Amino acid sequence: DTVSTVYIAYDEKLNPEQAIAYSDQLKKELKARKKVSPDDENAVVVRNRAEGLKDSFQFLFVITMIVGFIGLGTLLAGIIGISNIMVYIVKERTQEIGVRKAIGAKPRSIVTLIIQESIVITVISGLIGVALGVLTLKLIGNSLEEYFIKDPSVGWLLITAAFISLVMSGLLAGFVPAYRASKIKPIEALRAE
Repeated sequence: DTVSTVYIAYDEKLNPEQAIAYSDQLKKELKARKKVSPDDENAVVVRNRAEGLKDSFQFLFVITMIVGFIGLGTLLAGIIGISNIMVYIVKERTQEIGVRKAIGAKPRSIVTLIIQESIVITVISGLIGVALGVLTLKLIGNSLEEYFIKDPSVGWLLITAAFISLVMSGLLAGFVPAYRASKIKPIEALRAE
């Protein structure tokens, strides 16, 4: 005749805040139904595992922020690398740029040429990076389940966003050397060794 313990499984679609709100509402209704004072914490006790889950989600959020920061640093390192490559390419092709300018190439065409090279380098390296990343995740598979990591994967939306930001970064990284190259005087460029 006496019920001392009730176990309830939450709908998996509920997030931790909704599950906690649900258990609070359940506690309030049980107290009202059994005519227990709302201030009495010992008459009806509700232990909610969603509170621990909320802490886990906060921990995962911090990990996600750290990984995002590392990813941003990697992207910045890539931008600097592409920019250095483009500076080197421009320096090596200074005479070619001088010849182009001497026969009538406009600064815009010089900038376009160098930016196109920058984008091509970025796209090729980006495709290789995405392919290696997807391959690595496929090879890892479900081998990390013992560490509570199930199905490590990256969504195509995130891959597309990262790829587009990489290409835009390549465009920006190539612009500065391209702009400098477009300002070189033909006579100085032809003298360069």
